[in-house]
Amino acid sequence: MKPVQSKTSATNSSSRVWIFQANPKKYRIEDALQAEQSEYWSLNQHVQDIHDGDRVLIWLSGSNAGIYAVGTVVGEPVLQMDSPAGISYWRDPAEGKKLKPRALVRYDEVFLDCPLEKALLQLDPLLSNMRIMRFAQGTNFPVTEAEWQAIKKRLHSTSGNNTPVTE
Repeated sequence: MKPVQSKTSATNSSSRVWIFQANPKKYRIEDALQAEQSEYWSLNQHVQDIHDGDRVLIWLSGSNAGIYAVGTVVGEPVLQMDSPAGISYWRDPAEGKKLKPRALVRYDEVFLDCPLEKALLQLDPLLSNMRIMRFAQGTNFPVTEAEWQAIKKRLHSTSGNNTPVTE
C-alpha cells in the first residue's frame, strides 16, 4: 500500500462529508453492506481532499437511487487494489484488481430496509441541488454543511431509529 500524496494535511482541515456512489450493475453493494463492516472505496475524484475522519454517505445509483449507509473514512487514502473481500463483490473482479487511490470506509449505520431515496431528497429545494442530483457521473461528491444537516434530519426521521445519526 502506497499512501496517496496530499496537498493538505487532514489535521489542518476540519472533517468533511462526501457521497460515495456505487453502481449495483458493477458492484454488489447491497451484499457488501450486509456482510462487511468496512470496505475500500475507489477515489476517482477529490483524492487530495478526502481524509481520515471524513463522513461518507453511501449512495446507490439506479432506479432505487439513494443513501443506503453512513460511514467514516479510516486512515488516509492509499494507492492499492481492492481488498480480497472487496474484489469478490465486483461483477468483473478485474475492476477490483486495478491499482487506484482508495479510502477505507467503516460502515457506521446501514439503511438497506429504509434508504433515504433520491425521490424524497429531490422534494427538498436544498437537497435537490446537490451535486449528485445535477451531475450523477462520478464516484465521489462533496456535501455542503447545510446539505449534511438536512440529510441527518431526514435519515433520523426515515430510519425509524430514535438515535440521531452521529456527527
